[in-house]
Amino acid sequence: MSALSSHYSWIVIVAVIALVALVLYRRARRLIGHQRFNQRRIVMRAILLVALLVYLVIIYALRGNPIFVTAGLAGGFVAGLIVALFSLRFTKMGVDERGVWYVPNLFLGIGLIAVLVGRYVYEYVVIYPQIKKQVEVASAHGSNAAHVATLGSQPILHGILFLVLGYYVVYYAGLLLRAHREGHLNASRQNPGGTSR
Repeated sequence: MSALSSHYSWIVIVAVIALVALVLYRRARRLIGHQRFNQRRIVMRAILLVALLVYLVIIYALRGNPIFVTAGLAGGFVAGLIVALFSLRFTKMGVDERGVWYVPNLFLGIGLIAVLVGRYVYEYVVIYPQIKKQVEVASAHGSNAAHVATLGSQPILHGILFLVLGYYVVYYAGLLLRAHREGHLNASRQNPGGTSR
């Protein structure tokens, strides 16, 4: 029975790794290389990300997090804003027969993917084992496991989350403003079928 359950646990691990690899591959395609500008899609993404950002800020405010967590959130958002503005400077944009296109900076795209991967590796390799060990120790001593450190006390993880959200909100807003300023929005409307790769 234990061999059978061990076999299934390996299947689950392989399935999760394959799913994560697929998500990273799709994310990499959106961050790197030639992209089709789709105004509606970019506006919807920006609105959803702003709504998520506002929701998270309200949740964090209601929780009354320690000052270092709040500083991590603010620092992450400011870092995302700076990276997005820097990225917009190096984003190429133009029009061809298929409509409007843009090319994000290759190195910033790779860097953002590396930050996301690093965040998940840190979370699962460093933080979760610490939490598991603290829960086991608390249980062995008959203590209440509610006082064990959780992900909520990790400012670096929340800072990276807000870095990514800040980056995308500012980057999408910047793309829309640039397309408007350069007169590309009319070309985008004439070819609404332009989709990202």
